[in-house]
Amino acid sequence: MVLDGCAAMLHNAAMLVIAVQVCLIYSTAGWYKIQGLRWQEGSALYYALHLDYFTPWPWLSATIAANAVLTLALSYLTVMAQVAFPFTLGNRKVKNVLLAVMVAEQLGIAVLLGIPFLSLVTIVCDTVFLPTASCCGSAHGAGGS
Repeated sequence: MVLDGCAAMLHNAAMLVIAVQVCLIYSTAGWYKIQGLRWQEGSALYYALHLDYFTPWPWLSATIAANAVLTLALSYLTVMAQVAFPFTLGNRKVKNVLLAVMVAEQLGIAVLLGIPFLSLVTIVCDTVFLPTASCCGSAHGAGGS
């Protein structure tokens, strides 16, 4: 019984550390982006899509970069989602919607910029914020958020 309690406490502490790290990564990335001129004017994604070493499918990158409104919207959505994420953890519905946006963002990074391993690690870390029933198939234990 004591060992089960210690194991649960260690598990919860590890999950908390991962959650704090994810929040720090998203919030600092968002706040640094806010300070950048390219992100402020909404053109950062346009320039990222034109980097030769980050374009595994140049035709796809060129197609997205050619749509100025889409590029602007995705640039601003990225910054807003990253800055807002830590503040949404108290509201389950908003958090889950923003979590879906963050996963979609990571999938976009994996495909458009050709960085699949970074995106996969980030998506795995994002699953810490899913309700327990979603992750495990049933609500065994102490429920999720």
